[in-house]
Amino acid sequence: MTLSATPQVTPAYRRYLLGLMMLCLVVNYIDRQLPAILLPQIKKDLDLSDTQLGFITGLAFGIFYSTVGIPLGRIMDTLNRRKMLAACIGLWSCMTALSGSATNFATMAFARFGVGIGEAGLTPAAYSMLSDLYPPKKRAGAFGIFAAGIPFGLLIAFLGGGWITEYFGWRVAFVALGLPGVILSIVVLLTVKDTPRGGIEAITDPGKPPPFWTVFKTLFAIPSFRHCCLGTTFTGLVYTCIQTWVPSFLSRSFGMSTGEIGSWLAPAVGLGGLVGTIMGGALAGKLALKDERWMGWVPAISTGTGSLLGALTFAANDWRIAVAMISFPLVLCPVHLPIYSTILQNLASVRMRASFPAISLFVAGLIGVGIGPQMVGIASDLVRPFAGEESLRYALMLVVPFFGVWGAIHFYLGGKHLPTDFANARQANAGEMAG
Repeated sequence: MTLSATPQVTPAYRRYLLGLMMLCLVVNYIDRQLPAILLPQIKKDLDLSDTQLGFITGLAFGIFYSTVGIPLGRIMDTLNRRKMLAACIGLWSCMTALSGSATNFATMAFARFGVGIGEAGLTPAAYSMLSDLYPPKKRAGAFGIFAAGIPFGLLIAFLGGGWITEYFGWRVAFVALGLPGVILSIVVLLTVKDTPRGGIEAITDPGKPPPFWTVFKTLFAIPSFRHCCLGTTFTGLVYTCIQTWVPSFLSRSFGMSTGEIGSWLAPAVGLGGLVGTIMGGALAGKLALKDERWMGWVPAISTGTGSLLGALTFAANDWRIAVAMISFPLVLCPVHLPIYSTILQNLASVRMRASFPAISLFVAGLIGVGIGPQMVGIASDLVRPFAGEESLRYALMLVVPFFGVWGAIHFYLGGKHLPTDFANARQANAGEMAG
């Protein structure tokens, strides 16, 4: 079945939805990573330890982001994805703005709980809807464009958040960059269609998802998923730790202001991340036409190389060298994002396309997004009696290369299983088409 023959879908709408989902991801990452550039001021005003800062940016967000994603994925495999997504965007945007009124550790943590709950809905909804509009061979490119929203969001969070904080304070930054998402939620509600599931592949929609335990067993029975899930989890841990703690590292080790940090880091996290995500989707898609194992091997190479180069960043004694070196992991770590998204969707059946990423989100979100920043904060406080203000430097030098190499190994092992697992998924979907 061609795209034009799919009910309610035109090429123009396909492009519109992809662009809108990328914009949603931009806003998602603005609200998710905004605290990172504000941490030096938040630490000072609220008198927080690094362990508490790690909880605010890590576990406070990650616990709800990961656990709520599973029921949201199930709901979106059953009910109207448009309405659910609009509600989620409105929630995380309002809670980001509310973060600006925090007066202590507890109120800031509560606001971040709400952001995590709302943001858990974007990934399952976007993956599911985009997979209904793009055939398997075009998904890597589409997910590469979608994932480009991450670096754009980081660029705005670092640059806008840095300079707004410099002139107006961190509280205004939360409100100014949080509330625009409410408008976006209305746009999603009024303009997005909940298109037919599986229409682009002419797969018969069974009408309801299988029992959760069936989905869970199906997913974890796939060898490539087990390895690639751990690969993306540890890569995400490295990427999140760098995004979260590098502004504080530059502030403490080199005395840079939030405005300066935002200005220097924004091109690296924005343009660098953009190159990485688009390059990852395009390169893996091209190589996979000849050998599908490259879907795992490309992120294995990029993650391993990026994390090792990232470790050198924290050994630098000059801020210029540190800023230049940090661009390497910020380009190479995002390479896995569109590739892993494509792997998940190519393994999933029609009514599992929101549940698969939601279950994966539980593992990757809890460990990579939640525990990673917390781990660095605890390590920094533990070595502070010996290292003083340089404690954060040593914590990052330990965490980044260790988990980066670990993630690369899993991507390599997962790649070895992908040809067989993809063939099994195609065979299963062929049975649905026949049905």
